[in-house]
Amino acid sequence: MRKLLITCAAVLAVAASCEKNNSVDATLMGGEGNILLETTVKNADGVSGQSYLLQMGEIDGTVDLSKGIQIGFSATISVEGNDIFVFPEFGNTGKQCFSKYTHTEKGLMLAGEMPIIPNSYPVNLTAISATKAYIPMYNLGKVLVINPATMEETGIIDLTSYAHGDSSADPASAILMDGYYYLTLNQIGSNWMPYDDYRQVDVVVIDTATDKVAKVLHETKSGLCFPTRPFLKDMIFATEEKDIYMACTGYFGYNPSYLKNGFACIDAATKDFDESKTWEISGTPIKGSDYKASAIYNCKYIGGGKVAAFVGVLELMSDNPYTARNSMAVEIDLKARTIKKIEGVPYTDGHSVAIEMHNGEVYFSAYGEDKSGLFAYNPATGAVRHALNFNSNIVSIHFFE
Repeated sequence: MRKLLITCAAVLAVAASCEKNNSVDATLMGGEGNILLETTVKNADGVSGQSYLLQMGEIDGTVDLSKGIQIGFSATISVEGNDIFVFPEFGNTGKQCFSKYTHTEKGLMLAGEMPIIPNSYPVNLTAISATKAYIPMYNLGKVLVINPATMEETGIIDLTSYAHGDSSADPASAILMDGYYYLTLNQIGSNWMPYDDYRQVDVVVIDTATDKVAKVLHETKSGLCFPTRPFLKDMIFATEEKDIYMACTGYFGYNPSYLKNGFACIDAATKDFDESKTWEISGTPIKGSDYKASAIYNCKYIGGGKVAAFVGVLELMSDNPYTARNSMAVEIDLKARTIKKIEGVPYTDGHSVAIEMHNGEVYFSAYGEDKSGLFAYNPATGAVRHALNFNSNIVSIHFFE
């Protein structure tokens, strides 16, 4: 079930070694433009296929996969400035390393590679400074500290003592705030679901000046669990008031007897969880729909207390959860505590749930039954347009300025 939760299924490939390589390859790859896409052409089973990294000049026309750089199936990427870090696909297959590419408008340059501990599953990267970055290692329950400029390891932060039930607390996604790194812990068991006796939200707070754990925060009253998905960068975010919210997926809607999901909040003033701002949304009606949210699959804070999101719908789940189109695009108002369906964005599967904002529009990737690609939503007017047609999955979107 883990492959489904992180949408990083392993493909059948011969494992390849990865030696440390910090040399820059001046060859330009991946196409021209300032828009970065990660695309996936999945097989019928939904758990295998091919993924590509490529650039476009504008959200228009067609996607030319022939220009793409092949990467691990639904691999995680992190973008810091003009650097793109590409992590290995889930599982002990393929090259056990991650790569750094540098963006130019004319193409991508390979800027280095770094080997990883096999099957440690590094999931994302947060730059602390020009010479320090943190990378959670999901399977090991540790945070790798590297110099992103030289692609060299400089330390390890061990979080295994904070694990429940096993040796890994499953460190997921983080946000950097005032010199502290707030890192969510998924705390999942051998079935890749939250522990039935541990339905809560844990956040480790690391002092970036010392690389030491300053404190661990626990939210135990709401029943929320599984805070953030490790490969989706915006499921933890800060509002204008510096309150930190994290979207909690819960049981992904697969446990009909426990559908709690929503947002846990760390208050800016107290630096601790605030029960009054935490919101469990499973019972909240969705305007324009007869359904309610059984999980939050992805989200993006768009300002003014509003969140663009994909929520799971239990009633639309099929026999194959890897291909089920049960994700609904919605706008969530954290202040008014309302949810409304965004008409015009089709229901999508779990491979196309990317959300990004650019020039006042919110771009949703969706692999619908009748149409697919990128859909641009204007929060001011409520209008939706089909911005880019693509008959496969778009996993990630990034706009370089």
